[in-house]
Amino acid sequence: MRQANIKSRKIIIFYLLFLLFNFTSATIIESISLSTVKDTTLMILEVDSSTKVTFNNISKSNLKIIVNAATAIENLKAKGIIKKVDVISDSNQTTFNITFNKNFAYRKQLSRGNVAVKFFPVPAREIKTVILDAGHGGIDPGAVGKKKLEEKEVNLAIAKILKKKLESYGLKVYMTRSDDRFVALSERSQFANDKKSDLFISIHCNSSENNKKACGFETYFLSEAKTDWERAVLTRENGALKFEINETDPQTQDELNLILADLTQNEYLKESYNLALAIQTAGVSILKDVDRGVKQAGFYVLRGSFMPSILVECGFLSNATEEKQLTSGRYRESVAQAIFSGVVNYIKDYEKRGNL
Repeated sequence: MRQANIKSRKIIIFYLLFLLFNFTSATIIESISLSTVKDTTLMILEVDSSTKVTFNNISKSNLKIIVNAATAIENLKAKGIIKKVDVISDSNQTTFNITFNKNFAYRKQLSRGNVAVKFFPVPAREIKTVILDAGHGGIDPGAVGKKKLEEKEVNLAIAKILKKKLESYGLKVYMTRSDDRFVALSERSQFANDKKSDLFISIHCNSSENNKKACGFETYFLSEAKTDWERAVLTRENGALKFEINETDPQTQDELNLILADLTQNEYLKESYNLALAIQTAGVSILKDVDRGVKQAGFYVLRGSFMPSILVECGFLSNATEEKQLTSGRYRESVAQAIFSGVVNYIKDYEKRGNL
């Protein structure tokens, strides 16, 4: 009996020593402070230099900081840009769930056991306004199918359907033309600039004189044409210049114009490509059409616009099957839905990249 008691005491002593050892060796947050100057809030955590700290963005107004250390502090008084701080702690880890009263950004610095985090507001990056450009119009019919379907009619019909979809998403939408009239190519991009638009989408239908079986969906952004096909499409779509009064032959000024356009569009080149890719991906997925890919060419209508700008070729009027499809109101609805889905996907990605 005595031996059993001695053994029990040893076990208890060992257990107490184990608890004491683990308690004294546990990493703790020695101090936490929040301070604010103007619109910047500073959070400082004093921890051991070996402590692991992880930052997880939850949304544009929420941040989770996970510290591999315990703390006795259960709450922090919110200051400045910080609306609320929830502290969740156990013996091994502390989580700070921080809610901000506006979109935020942060900078962190770890030195000598201190973790300093500076929080500051950033303007929300949003897409609010879209320009829809129904290609051709008036005296310029664009491509004409074997059954005499004119491109200008299809472009306008798709643009009108797309306008309603984008407006239902909460966007402000303007059209370069809302009826069958001629609008100069240079006036279209200028219209977009005047409206301070965030996106410019030019809607067209394709055509191939040499290959009546050519078909599919393709999307362009502004850059120098690299292939014979891109140059052919460029020549056809820029052909509307012949209807404009006092317009210099584009062949004589094309190189200079493209250089100037590249300088203007350089800031938006990557975003124009991203927008084109999003629309192309959605278009092929929804329409189950041939994927002709994202291409580039120096379309006159895209030159001079101060925003991400793309041109969509919705199908081939020179292809009998696609011409028949493009006469259908249901198919035009599908094309508009495809472009709409691409735009929405792009907007979500664009705003997420800018606001996290």
